[in-house]
Amino acid sequence: MTYDYEFLLRVRAPRTTVFEKLLRIEHLARWFCGWCRIEPKVGGKFQFGGETCLVLPEGRGWETSIDEGEALRRFAFTWPIRGASTRVAYELEDAGEGTLLGARHTGVPMKDSTCGTVQDAWRTCLGSLKSIAEGRSDSVRPDHSPVTSAELRLSNLIEATPERIFQAFTDAAQLDHWSTGGVPAGRARIEPRPGGAFSMGWEDGPDRVLEMESDRRLVLQWPRPQGDLRVTFDLEAKASGTAVYLASTGYPANESAAILDHRGRWSDLLVCLKNFVEGGEAGFANAYDAQVREA
Repeated sequence: MTYDYEFLLRVRAPRTTVFEKLLRIEHLARWFCGWCRIEPKVGGKFQFGGETCLVLPEGRGWETSIDEGEALRRFAFTWPIRGASTRVAYELEDAGEGTLLGARHTGVPMKDSTCGTVQDAWRTCLGSLKSIAEGRSDSVRPDHSPVTSAELRLSNLIEATPERIFQAFTDAAQLDHWSTGGVPAGRARIEPRPGGAFSMGWEDGPDRVLEMESDRRLVLQWPRPQGDLRVTFDLEAKASGTAVYLASTGYPANESAAILDHRGRWSDLLVCLKNFVEGGEAGFANAYDAQVREA
């Protein structure tokens, strides 16, 4: 069984700018991979690798070539993963004052990577691409490090005040936007008080506010049969914005697979939060459930 992934991303930057971020090595190393070499032409060689790839290289790095392209419009390359000849294709079109980027990755032989799901890894990378193309700072990258403790910790720097970020957590309409990646479903809700109901609109996930300190801290309860989780967001003002620290605790000792999955999901969501607060939208134009299908 293989899987096809398709993402539509709104980027508030000209098509020329976005296309450059897809092909220049100094930009690719900020959102797609750790290092690369690329000949930006049809038939040109494309080599990439590093610990921030959404799928870790099976050797020193991946080696492929660009098999299709049209300047400033589209290009594609094959990507051999676990013996499967997968293919990545990008399409760009003008959309209002920015660009609509279509990214497809087809024939992928798995749904899970060593940094969480392939879908969440792609969303994390593409969200970082959006931030960079819009002239903002780098963001969270896929993390393939082994799970070594029964807790999850992540952080991200957002160029906004703690007050503005806290508002994105405690206003249901804003929460609904960034927690879906940009396609509000109308299911998110929050009663901003200790004991109040909370939902990001997932079938599973945090359901109650445990603690709240305005503009500084939000603690949520995530009930599960394996044992409840405690998800904490701490906000700390910095010279260049606000550091958002996430801690998810309460996992049993044998739940490394769940921690890995949650690490990928929260990484994507922290990138969505950053794009929403800094740029006004999380960016994805197709719903989470529509982005992957069995091929």
